[in-house]
Amino acid sequence: MFYRRFWDSTKSGENRAVLKPAFEFPLGDELLTLKAKVDYLGGKFKNGQVANDSNIPGIDYSHLQVGINPNINILGDDLSLNLGVNLVYGMDLENSEGNFYIYPTITASYRLLDEVAIAYGGVEGELKQNSFYGFVEENPYVSPTLEMQPTDQQYDAYIGLKGQLLPNLSYNLKGSYMAENRKPLFLLNPENTSRTDEKGYFYGNSFQVFYDDVKTLGVFGELNVDINRNFSLGINAQVYDYDTETDNPAWNLPGLTASMFMDYQIGEKWFMGANLFYVGERDDLYTIASPGTLPEDFTMTPVTLDSYFDANAHIGYRINEQLSVFAKANNIANQNYMRWNNYQVQGFQVLAGATYKFDL
Repeated sequence: MFYRRFWDSTKSGENRAVLKPAFEFPLGDELLTLKAKVDYLGGKFKNGQVANDSNIPGIDYSHLQVGINPNINILGDDLSLNLGVNLVYGMDLENSEGNFYIYPTITASYRLLDEVAIAYGGVEGELKQNSFYGFVEENPYVSPTLEMQPTDQQYDAYIGLKGQLLPNLSYNLKGSYMAENRKPLFLLNPENTSRTDEKGYFYGNSFQVFYDDVKTLGVFGELNVDINRNFSLGINAQVYDYDTETDNPAWNLPGLTASMFMDYQIGEKWFMGANLFYVGERDDLYTIASPGTLPEDFTMTPVTLDSYFDANAHIGYRINEQLSVFAKANNIANQNYMRWNNYQVQGFQVLAGATYKFDL
């Protein structure tokens, strides 16, 4: 269980409390797992939405989820099967509304050729509790004026194949199709210079959360090479196709991502590594608010954020078991790309330092 209090300098505050006990019971030769969940989220934004002509009203939210998830695990020589169901009752306490949700939790894997080819698949769903804290972790430029709703992930259906092609070469291929209601997408807030309250997020420099019903088709591929204990290399890529209920783009979501990493232990003292990643184009919308005008009538300009590539590397030396020195180079290509619209990342960076482990 955990409790979190999160707040900011604009008098926003949020409380999150979660209790998730789990129980296991033998059922003949199988195992019955029973997971329960009580998840409370409550908070208040002192400020009104950026599109409003004035800083009223504030935003209060309060959500409670109570759920139970029984699963039975069936294990065979080559087959592993998990059959379960996720039952959740979600309540919007602020508006005195509630809904009952039923989700599948079915996963399976089967060894086709020992370790060479393992087929796997599943259908899983859940009611995701979105929070101000979670949105800030993902996008630090959100404004403290967000509408908070849980995401109804109706199902995430996937099928894949993984295994060891060689003793030091593994692979993973997966295709998936996901349906989500009220999926949160980050969208640039309107520029609203008519507001007179002294805040700094009215100039097209902050983000709102736009909820849309989204169906996502995804393809994932990964290769990992372990030459020995001292050298490892991995590469992966993901391709997505989004279908939104509003026919808008899936705001700020890329259609392609890829990454590669490498770690190398050079003898007993030296170590080095590198990672590279690529993120494809994303869509956003620049909007100018007009006093007394409905948001759908604001002046809007589509924005396409360029794809970007980032490369980072590090090297270090272990003087002894406790003391090490290191150097890192980030954004080696010195690309001043924008992860979020209007916010360029730092260019080429070098960091050097030392670490010391205390033997307590």
